[in-house]
Amino acid sequence: MESNNNDKPKISLNRKMRMWNRYRTYIIGLAIVVVVIIVFAVVLKSCSTGKNNKKNDNTDAPTQQEQTTQPTTPEETKTAQEQTTQPTTTASVTGRSLSVAGPAKTEEFNSSSHYEKAMFIGDFVVSGISGFGFASDSQVIASNAMTSDKLSGYVDEIAAKSPESVYIMVGINDLNYGSRSVNDIYNYEKQFVDALKSKLPSANIYVLSVLPVSKRFESSSNVKQSNIDALNGMLSENAASLGITYVDVASAYKDSTGYFGSAYTDSGYNLKSGYYAFMLNGIAGAVK
Repeated sequence: MESNNNDKPKISLNRKMRMWNRYRTYIIGLAIVVVVIIVFAVVLKSCSTGKNNKKNDNTDAPTQQEQTTQPTTPEETKTAQEQTTQPTTTASVTGRSLSVAGPAKTEEFNSSSHYEKAMFIGDFVVSGISGFGFASDSQVIASNAMTSDKLSGYVDEIAAKSPESVYIMVGINDLNYGSRSVNDIYNYEKQFVDALKSKLPSANIYVLSVLPVSKRFESSSNVKQSNIDALNGMLSENAASLGITYVDVASAYKDSTGYFGSAYTDSGYNLKSGYYAFMLNGIAGAVK
């Protein structure tokens, strides 16, 4: 009996149906498993991301809190305090402005030990330090004609003696020239100080104020008390940048008018021997 070709699609379909009926449970189960796995993976990824975000949120605050509240040892506290105060300490040592309290008076010289390793350089006022026996001649470089531009010529001589401290007072002769400005004197002193610090980096450099003049001397010379005050003010104000200790000794010898008190001077510009001890004692006490 011949087969009808029209039955072939039916037979093929029936076979597929049988196959589907036979394996559909497995196929559907497998599809469900795949879907569940996909859903689980999505949920797991979402939970993981949320946990990570939460973890990041939680770690930021404690880090900041730990930095704020973390206990420090006494050594760490001391180090931090030293780091905080060091700039102020350095500034006070390398650049400062001090003053000798007045009025000046006659007194015993009791500070000789303070100047054992010191040198002095300057004009006729500084000459009196050795001239009246307050320091040895080897410690003093001075002349009645000393001016600020001559200072730098003595740098090597001073450095050769390796002093622990150098005291400078100069300027009145410069002003008496009448052609040298306060700025000129300041710049010459600055050059000298820079040269000294280069040769003697560990030495203490002290710039003493120029002493005042009397009103009578002012009227007969080129020196003006206002220029002395201006020079002293410039040295005081720039002590930090110069890296020096400025010491105001002039104010202690001024009278009520701002000029050299008559009790302290005979010439109107020089200092009587009886008042050197007060100046040197006062400097020693101020710079300690």
